[in-house]
Amino acid sequence: MKRPDIPGAPGAPRSVPRPSRLQPVAASNFLIAPRDSDERRFTAGRRRRRRAWLTGSGTLVAVALVVSGIVMSPLLTLTDIVVKGRDSVPERIIVGAASDQVGQPLVALNFDAIRERLSSVTRIQSFTTEIQPPHTLVIRVVERQAIGFMANESQWAVVDAAGVVIDTGMEKPSGIPELLGESTTDTSFSAMAETLVALPSSILANVASMSAQTRDSVRFTLRGVGHEIIWGSPDNSALKLVVMNRAIRVADRSKGVFEIDVSASDNIVLRRLR
Repeated sequence: MKRPDIPGAPGAPRSVPRPSRLQPVAASNFLIAPRDSDERRFTAGRRRRRRAWLTGSGTLVAVALVVSGIVMSPLLTLTDIVVKGRDSVPERIIVGAASDQVGQPLVALNFDAIRERLSSVTRIQSFTTEIQPPHTLVIRVVERQAIGFMANESQWAVVDAAGVVIDTGMEKPSGIPELLGESTTDTSFSAMAETLVALPSSILANVASMSAQTRDSVRFTLRGVGHEIIWGSPDNSALKLVVMNRAIRVADRSKGVFEIDVSASDNIVLRRLR
């Protein structure tokens, strides 16, 4: 007679539990194919960035083409040259330095050629150029200012404060003082130039001649009245100018020609010459 199988009894077969039909399985064991809607959603940002980049690049190219077309077109070409600041330099010389640029686009003007030509004009100390669209180039010049003239062999040479000869001629210039020196490169010329620059135009117009042996020995003669001014060095020119004007008034009341020494501005000396 067969004994009934009692679970857990000796010799009884072990019972093996059946796997559940709903037992979870690890997700890593499967590859889930993405749906089309997910792919479109994940790549939408990339497509938007690409479109934005293409649109921006196209806009920049279009703008560059339009700007290039405008600046290189006849709408912005040089037709007028205006000169400002000119006094003694003939206008035709300044205009001629840029005349070959007429008809060129403003952005393509050859400023190096203009600079080279104007730099060769001795009377021009400096200059600037300015474009004024649509058709104008403005040239502003600063001319060298004559401070006096010196003997130069058989001619007279008009010089500026830097010692640059800006004009020569056989006739003695008028309206500017004669500088009694031999060179424009020594300290005596520098002292005379510095003194003349410090004098106001009302006094400068009356200086007939000026000399200096050293920096501290500048002296000049006033045109008309004949007073001789011992100036000394160019230092303290403003104070010397004040005391000189007072001394000249005293000398004029005395109705004579005087030597007026203002080299030491706190100790003025007047000596009658005649």
